[in-house]
Amino acid sequence: MDETLRTQPQPVPHLVRRVAMVIDDMRDLACDHLELAALEARRAGSELIRMLCAAVAISILLTTAWLAVVAGGIVWATAAGMSWSAALLIAASLNVVVGALLAWWIRSNAKEPLFAASLRQLRRDAAPMIEDAP
Repeated sequence: MDETLRTQPQPVPHLVRRVAMVIDDMRDLACDHLELAALEARRAGSELIRMLCAAVAISILLTTAWLAVVAGGIVWATAAGMSWSAALLIAASLNVVVGALLAWWIRSNAKEPLFAASLRQLRRDAAPMIEDAP
């Protein structure tokens, strides 16, 4: 009987070693994925800052261009014989109308909340859990 025990292969240590190697590989893979996600988040943050700086610069340039157009219109109107007060009132009214139109456009585009699809998915997933609760 002792002889039969000696001749049988012992797969358990080999299997345990394989399982340990798989666990180590999974841990390494998870660490690699987390490192990649961290690097991509850092890069995305850097790109976002660059885009925001460019957006601020663009808005300053567009604002000065708009002011130049309005000032040119006022100068043209006064050269044509309109009083300064009337020209300024028309320019101010034009700015208010354009601002109101932009506000209406923003409000009409903001009817659906941000991340609406994600919120619907989360609410759909949470509904069965709420029903299962005692």
